[in-house]
Amino acid sequence: MKSIKRFIFLAFFLLVVLYLFWGPLFPWNPLKPGFKKIESSKATIYITEYNGENVVYKLDEILQEEENFHGIGFKEKFKIIILGKESNMKRFLPWMRGSGYSVKLGSVNVIYVGANARNSQHGIGVFLKHEISHLLIHQNAPSGGNNLEILKQGWLAEGVATYFGGPHYYEKNEFTELWTENGLTFDNLYEENPLEMDRNIFRLKYTYYRFFIEFLIETYGIEKFQEYLKSYIINPKSYKIIFPEIYDEEFKEILWKYNDYMSL
Repeated sequence: MKSIKRFIFLAFFLLVVLYLFWGPLFPWNPLKPGFKKIESSKATIYITEYNGENVVYKLDEILQEEENFHGIGFKEKFKIIILGKESNMKRFLPWMRGSGYSVKLGSVNVIYVGANARNSQHGIGVFLKHEISHLLIHQNAPSGGNNLEILKQGWLAEGVATYFGGPHYYEKNEFTELWTENGLTFDNLYEENPLEMDRNIFRLKYTYYRFFIEFLIETYGIEKFQEYLKSYIINPKSYKIIFPEIYDEEFKEILWKYNDYMSL
C-alpha cells in the first residue's frame, strides 16, 4: 500500500515539474531557463530567443495608451510570455493545438505571444496591444461570471482589441466587397465566442467588429464609447439596454446607421 502511495506521489510530482517547465503551469514557475526577463511598471515580460524586438521595451508606453483609449486602468500586475521558434503554443497551451498567434488566458493575468505572431507581417506589437486590451477589460470586470459573458460577446471585446491594436486584416473597401461576396449583411452583431467561429470568415468577422467600434467612436465620440464600455463591463448581458441610455438611440437604429456607414 505504501509503495502505491509513493508511486502516485512521485508520478504527481513529476507531472507538476513537467507542467511547470514545459506545460500549462509555466507562467507560475519561478525558474524560466532560456527566457530573458524584462520588467515594466505593470507587467513582466519573459521572452525567449530575443531578436531585437524593441517594442518590448516600450511596454509602459503601450500600457498608458491602453488606459487612455479604454478609459480604465490596470488593477493588477500581469505576465507576458513571448515564445520563440523552438517553442510553440501547443507545448504551453495544448488545447490550442499550436494554431494560435497570441492569447490571454481566461481570467488569469497571463498573455502568451507565439512564434506565429513574431513572424507575422503585422509585427509583434499589434498582438501585444490586442491581448492587453482583453486583459485590461477583464481586470475591470467585477466578477468571474462577467468575464465569461464578455468572452461570449466577441463582437465588442474583439472589436475593441482589433480596433485599438490590430491586426487590421482588410481596408474598408476590400472588406465590404469580401463581406458582400460571402452573402453577409450589416444588420446584426454576432453574439458568439470567437473560438467557435467558422475559420473561413474569422478575419472578416474581426474586421466587421473593428469597423463597428470605429463607427461608434467617429460618429458619437470617444467619451461616449468609454462610458458605454465601462457600463458594458459591469453588465455585459444588458448591452442592448445600455445602448439607448448612453447613445440616445435604439440598438437597431445604430446598426442601420452602421450599415450606411459601411456602404460608403
